[in-house]
Amino acid sequence: MKNRFISSAVTISVLAALAWTGAAQEPQERPTGRALYDGMIEAMRKADTLSYRSAYRWEARGKEIGRCTYFLRMKKPNHFRLETTRKDGSKGGVLIGDGDHLWIHWPNGRPFFSSEDPATYSDPRGNQYYKKRTPQGRHSIGHQTGLLGAGMSMTILDPSTFHGYTDSLQRYLDGVTVKGAETVGGEECDVIEVSIMKGQRIWRLWIARRDHLPRKLRQVIHVSYDIITEEAWSDITVNAGIPGSLFVWKPPPGWKRWEKPRPSDRLLKPGTPAPDFTMSLVDGKKVSLSDFRGKVLWLNLWRVG
Repeated sequence: MKNRFISSAVTISVLAALAWTGAAQEPQERPTGRALYDGMIEAMRKADTLSYRSAYRWEARGKEIGRCTYFLRMKKPNHFRLETTRKDGSKGGVLIGDGDHLWIHWPNGRPFFSSEDPATYSDPRGNQYYKKRTPQGRHSIGHQTGLLGAGMSMTILDPSTFHGYTDSLQRYLDGVTVKGAETVGGEECDVIEVSIMKGQRIWRLWIARRDHLPRKLRQVIHVSYDIITEEAWSDITVNAGIPGSLFVWKPPPGWKRWEKPRPSDRLLKPGTPAPDFTMSLVDGKKVSLSDFRGKVLWLNLWRVG
């Protein structure tokens, strides 16, 4: 009997397949901490314009996964522009929201994404763009940043909070505590720690007392090891004039719209033997698909991030 399994467009990786095995932390809610957190959200939502630069870095198992910088400008009601620079100084993707759609283009050619078939990744890639509708308050800039090919995953705090978006993690926020005060970049900051899903995900935020916006952000996701993301915000401006021309982009003649691969595009045909693979379990042991040859196997694939 041949093994069969459903292939997913999400990369099967150890990082994605491991579950949180640590003991859940008892949430510690403190009114002062919650007020600081809510004040940060309010400051983002009350602003008419907001712009900042961020130095972004993430790592796992003590090894850097990616690093870049990005420059983000946002304007009410629903406009934004995010430009990235890779750690080698080259330009990454540019994300532009014109009020109705977001557009992504890549000055140095579209990068390869692990969810696509290598056979479809061919020249010319320098004349491709991505387009998606952006209903006000119901779209996420943070969920698109992984497409920019700059070495970043999602942002820690979703920038679309500015436009009225509430990310799905907020329903699982179960505690905010104050961790003291520090000076960051000349700004006096209150330091708060935010617990999500009883400590499975921890945010530490350095919130400036002057404008209630963060200057540093650190996220730790606990799986069988820690996935750490850090950001440092600078050049923050609130309610400054931003030219509307920055939020307009149209593909030049001859450019082709690129679509993200659908999971079904990579499915094995019925009756096709599944390729063998080996992965780590939460206890550190290795297991291979071929270990179950001749048996019915159900794979449940999920990811954190």
